[in-house]
Formats: sequence, C-alpha cells, structure tokens
Amino acid sequence: MGRQDPALATVADLTAVCTTLALAFAEDPVWGAWAFPDPADRVARLTRYWEPFVRAGLGYDGVWTTQHAGAVAVWVPPGVAEMGSEDEAAAAAMVQEVCGDRAPLLVECWGRFEAARPRTEPHWYLSLLATRPDHRGSGLAMGLVADQLARVDAEHCGAYLESTNDANLPRYERVGFHRYGTFGLPGGPTVTRMWRPAR
Repeated sequence: MGRQDPALATVADLTAVCTTLALAFAEDPVWGAWAFPDPADRVARLTRYWEPFVRAGLGYDGVWTTQHAGAVAVWVPPGVAEMGSEDEAAAAAMVQEVCGDRAPLLVECWGRFEAARPRTEPHWYLSLLATRPDHRGSGLAMGLVADQLARVDAEHCGAYLESTNDANLPRYERVGFHRYGTFGLPGGPTVTRMWRPAR
C-alpha cells in the first residue's frame, strides 16, 4: 500500500478514528487484555473508550490520519493539556459506563501515565499511534510519526511517548527515541517511557 499523505482529522472522522484505535489496541498488553479482559466485546468497548480522547485531540488539531483512517496518530502540542475540563468530565462518565467495576483501575492507570510525563522541557507528546490490522506492515503509522517529527525538529523541540507494547520499541528507536524509564500498572504490565531530544 505504501505511504499516504497525512491529513488532519475532523469530527466527521471520529468514528473511523476510534474504530482504528479499537482494532489496533485489541491485542495490546495494556489497552487490550489488561483493560478489557473479556475478548468478546473488547473492540466495541474500546471504540467507545477512545472517543473522549479523540474528541479532545480534535480540539487542538492533534489527530492525524491516512486515507480511511488506515493509521492514526494523536500528538499533543507543547504546553497544551491533553484533555480540557469538559473532555475530562466526558472521560470520567465514559469509564464508568464502559469499564464497570474496572473503572477505578483505569482511572489509576490514567494517573500513572500523567505522572510519568516529563515536566522540565517543552515537548510534543505522541499520545496514541495505531494502524488497522489489515494495514500493518505498510509503514503508514511510522509515516505519520516521521511527518510530525519533521515539524518537531523544525521547532527544535523534544518529543515523548509511552509504549505499551515492547514489540514497538525498535520502531521508535529507529526514529530517534530512547528508553527513558518504565512504570507499572496496578496488577498489570509495565509501560516504557521514551524520549527524543530536541534537534
């Protein structure tokens, strides 16, 4: 399939973007089996789960996609909150609805992700990166990363991400990220923090 030019997502893309995230993360160590242990309805729950996060990203022009949302990247600009107060309220309501008795674990998980973010240097934050399963291996997602990193480098800014799947670490290392520490989730897997210095 090859690389496709990225485009900023709009509200019209919300369903497609959330579906891509759900399909991509269904087998993820964190957002798949740990967050949603029952595989029977995991994709449906994940589709609803990602909605407030994507809506927040649309608000600060942070959601980039390839054609038909084959790949999706959500980038949070320096100095911008990932979620505003309305987005946080929507996420709080969603997690109760979608996660049921696991909601407190997910809320604690969010806190650990937030606490892990670097605080001392401005940076772009790659919050989410996903490829639809039938597009894997095409380079679409890393193409989205490369496009944004060109802008990051033009601003002489750092970049940060958390990887919830160790299989992805070499991909990020190839574009200049290095491992920056880890943190654990309650009763769950370890997440790797990654940093790319300003250039």
